[in-house]
Amino acid sequence: MNLAARASSAARAGFVLTVAAALFACGSTSNPNAGNPCPHLIPAPGADSIVLFGPGGGHDRKDVIIGGKVYSATATCTRESVGLAVNAEIEFYAERANLLVKDTVFPYFVALIDPQEHVLVQESYQVPIEFHPGESYRRTYAEKITIHLPVQNRAAATNYAVVIGFQLTPDQLAFNRSLATRQQ
Repeated sequence: MNLAARASSAARAGFVLTVAAALFACGSTSNPNAGNPCPHLIPAPGADSIVLFGPGGGHDRKDVIIGGKVYSATATCTRESVGLAVNAEIEFYAERANLLVKDTVFPYFVALIDPQEHVLVQESYQVPIEFHPGESYRRTYAEKITIHLPVQNRAAATNYAVVIGFQLTPDQLAFNRSLATRQQ
């Protein structure tokens, strides 16, 4: 694994654990699956947006050619013989700076976090963004993703979290952090 891949993997793990800590520290949140326990589904702060830079090596706002964001995420849970199936549906938003910029693919991850803030499962995915002619922005759905949660006590599912975020390069991560710093 090269240095950039290790840094990106470490950054994702750091985001996932930060998100998990925030989730478990806040106590209860609303559960859209009332009566049917389901893990909390949340975008990873700091990894919930992505930018793609144009040629030339710059990494400032003026160099961004496409930006993307986790727009929304919903989950429903169904019983399995052992545990639950968490069926997540994720919607992404993308915007291009110039209509000449072509379609793209955003890499993202989905991670299952246990109550002790351990990453139990983390899978990588890609969502293709296909702009129609003349269209500067697009909302698109990823295919439904199913995560299996093997809990004996199904009510304990609410103690888990499913975290969604983009797989960022070190430059993209630095860009997101600089934006977060400016907004504070």
